[in-house]
Amino acid sequence: MRMFKIKYDEYTYDDDRLAGWVSTAVNRGIKHLDAKGFETDMCMREFMPLDIYKSNTLLSLVLVTVGIVNPEFVVSLPCLKILHLEDVWYFDDPLIMEKVISGCPVLEDLVLIRPFDFCDVDVLQFLRVRSRSLKSFRLTFEYSNAGACYSVEIDAPRLEYLNFNDDNSDMVIVKNLTSLLMIDIDTEFNVKFGGSPLEPGDLSKRDTIRDFITGVSSVRHMIISQRTLEVLYRYSKLGPIPKFDNLYRLQAAISGSLLQLLLVFLESCPNLENLILDFVVSTEPEQAGLDYVPQCLLSSLESVEIRELVIGEETGMKLVKYFLKNSVVLRKLTLHFKDSSMANQDSDIFKELHTFTKRSRCCEVIIH
Repeated sequence: MRMFKIKYDEYTYDDDRLAGWVSTAVNRGIKHLDAKGFETDMCMREFMPLDIYKSNTLLSLVLVTVGIVNPEFVVSLPCLKILHLEDVWYFDDPLIMEKVISGCPVLEDLVLIRPFDFCDVDVLQFLRVRSRSLKSFRLTFEYSNAGACYSVEIDAPRLEYLNFNDDNSDMVIVKNLTSLLMIDIDTEFNVKFGGSPLEPGDLSKRDTIRDFITGVSSVRHMIISQRTLEVLYRYSKLGPIPKFDNLYRLQAAISGSLLQLLLVFLESCPNLENLILDFVVSTEPEQAGLDYVPQCLLSSLESVEIRELVIGEETGMKLVKYFLKNSVVLRKLTLHFKDSSMANQDSDIFKELHTFTKRSRCCEVIIH
């Protein structure tokens, strides 16, 4: 047997045989273990046996909606490369994750989707991820009880991909991310929900944001949400956003009323070559006009793709006109309209595009 996969429901979660089955499977030398519990609004979890902490054969371990306890011995998972923990409750030791990760010397792929702490239990208020082998890390922490203080520390010199979606941690520390190539970031740094507002006197929050951005500034590819752009825009009022000198590809979600946020962030990407925008039509009033031109538009930006445009929507067309007018070395502008049947060569929108001023003579406009 190479794989053991089990999923149970509310009728079987308290079956005494479950832990025994998992133990037997692990002790028989399986390579892949996948155990999933059931969604519940009660403080109940089936706890995994201690055997999962000692295996010379496990390559992947997936645990969903279960509980794990603190081992009294040193964790030994010498072959484990994939660890996926979703809605897992950790009891007895706030540093249990650090203990587990330290016992996985070849771990490459880690996913932590932290639980909603609706019960009075410890759900790791301090999370430390320290690994010399880790290449991919996804952290999701969207909900928590108000008033709790959370922090996360990431120290992974071989990390290449980071997916960071954490709205609850007041303190975020990143160290030694010298190999980081790509980041997908969707966080408000606990500025709005339950955290302190980003005010001039809030030096701690300002430093947390600055140190995080500086710590991931070596990335070459970034995906960033609009709410993260909003926080960074507020941060820019307190100090300059650290530069992303290596960033050549950026994908961002942006509302038509907040285009100024995008321009401020683009100023921190002086060597950007490819820009993908997921455009969101907004009913809010538009901010100040698009009169500022970041450095990358003048020297490096070669490709712009704008998605989810709406035929006849004014703000989206202003954005299109802005990039055509100000991008010196732009080679390709790709536009995706929601109503693709209307965006053809004979349509009014296509004719209008040909009237826009193009600063780059070699720019090709493609409509999908």
